[in-house]
Amino acid sequence: MAFVPENTLNEILSRIDIVELISEYLPLKRAGRGYTALCPFHHEKTPSFIVSQQKQIFHCFGCQAGGNAFGFLMKYDRLEFPEAVETLAKKAGVLIPRDERQIKNQGISQELHKINEIAADFYSNLLHSPEGAAALNYLKKRGMSPETIRAFRLGYAPDKWDGLLNYLRSKNIPLSLIEKAGLIIAKDNSGYYDRFRQRVIVPISDVRNRIIAFGARVLDNSLPKYINSPETAVYSKSKTLFGLNLSKEAIITQDCAVIVEGYFDLIAPFQAGITNIAASCGTALTTEQARLLKRYSRNIVMIYDADDAGQSATMRSLELLVEEDMNVKVVRLEKGYDPDAYIRHSGPEEFRALILGAKDTVDYMLDTLKAKYDPADISQKARIASEILPLVAKFKNEILKSEYLKKLSRELGVSESSLTAEIKKTKTTGYTDKRENSAGPRPAIRQAQSFCAESMLVKILLEENELIEHLREKILPKDFKDNRLSRIIARMFELSHDKEIARPQSLLNHFNETEISQTICELAASELPEISDKLKLLNDCVNKIKEKSRKSKQEDLCEQIRLAQHSKDENRIYQLLNEFKFLTKKGCE
Repeated sequence: MAFVPENTLNEILSRIDIVELISEYLPLKRAGRGYTALCPFHHEKTPSFIVSQQKQIFHCFGCQAGGNAFGFLMKYDRLEFPEAVETLAKKAGVLIPRDERQIKNQGISQELHKINEIAADFYSNLLHSPEGAAALNYLKKRGMSPETIRAFRLGYAPDKWDGLLNYLRSKNIPLSLIEKAGLIIAKDNSGYYDRFRQRVIVPISDVRNRIIAFGARVLDNSLPKYINSPETAVYSKSKTLFGLNLSKEAIITQDCAVIVEGYFDLIAPFQAGITNIAASCGTALTTEQARLLKRYSRNIVMIYDADDAGQSATMRSLELLVEEDMNVKVVRLEKGYDPDAYIRHSGPEEFRALILGAKDTVDYMLDTLKAKYDPADISQKARIASEILPLVAKFKNEILKSEYLKKLSRELGVSESSLTAEIKKTKTTGYTDKRENSAGPRPAIRQAQSFCAESMLVKILLEENELIEHLREKILPKDFKDNRLSRIIARMFELSHDKEIARPQSLLNHFNETEISQTICELAASELPEISDKLKLLNDCVNKIKEKSRKSKQEDLCEQIRLAQHSKDENRIYQLLNEFKFLTKKGCE
């Protein structure tokens, strides 16, 4: 789904009562002007999850989850924003406007899903026919049970150039659509032939259980072992994880995803009861795959093949997963084994033991590099540090980063200060000095007994939209020290200028950043005592913010004056002193 107009989003929200929506998922209890429940997003014994019918938002004071109706569906059902909009639009009976191209593309996608479904049935039926006896026997030799074969809808492509092609044509499916599905290949002269022939077929589904592509394996070890569907309108390899449609519930329940490389590396453990598993289809993980996984769990155990290609893919994936703020552990298999072979050789209990004993990310990478380079050699020790520090730099948690630097210091026999100096040179956004990169303090709602002036001002405006225009003449977004509040105020000013709604449930649609959404929800959900004169309180907040901003500017000017005096720049000193006097006079008015 492409861009959805703001008025359409607001219409959907206006027709959906967030209390009714969340009541379908959680038992809500009335509490004051809102409703409460145990938070579904973290473990708690005392309810800190509140739903406001008046403001049409939810917020948890425990884990800081919050949002409007779209936000709740995205977090609870692990949906992307477009999927949440589609779901609530249907529920609310709102038509999402689409141009002709969108309608055409959606129509093609639906047709391709149908064709893939028909093809999967064709392959599955052949597997259980006399023609597929050799393929069925191959799967049985690999330990596949009839239940597993059915669950994964495994099939067989016949040893014919046009077996599937003729079958689909008999269903009156146009050649152009069959080609768009990636199931046939155009000949050099004219005509088409089947892409998959005399191979075991593995259907690939998306998380909504729609078949989007196929993998095909030979019945022996001839090359190429695998042929896969090309990229199509419904299939992008970099955005797909094989088996996730079957494993997502187990991943949520166990809060952990085991990641393997290939189809059978997933199917064998799945059959053995290890159902919280997904496969990256033979490549290092991509950013899109990592973000897809993050919908279900942030905890990852990687088990790639023990060969050089598998270990190389593991190393490439680690930095990406850490950068996505995921908790990663790694299993190192014995040489000559992949997960499929290992579980058939050693059994499911041994495989589970490997998962439980998975190594920490940095430990795994350090062991790998120490096996590759000699840490006793000074230049190779430096090489180990230079290759592992970019990974450490990507950790967002400063405590973890500090502990890993201590560990590296011990393991390599070098000082922490030298490692810290080196890590600052790495070309990554992972390591920064918090003092240099701070966006300002979070609104002090939980940190103090009362609101700071900035957060109080924003809260008043969220409740009293009519006061926004009054405020526009008195203060600027840049006067706010907290960058999040500054951005919220700036957007509220823009919406008010365009005569649009700036209440919490609609304002949330204008920000993608979780921290800003949490700030809006936290402010909107927090209860204040009854205030008789909100306009006076608003003006008091403005005066405090401007006074604080003035003092901050004066402090900055003092520093600039000091530097100008040091460099003996008389003109600059004169200019800065005049600015300082002007601010001082302004503060006395």
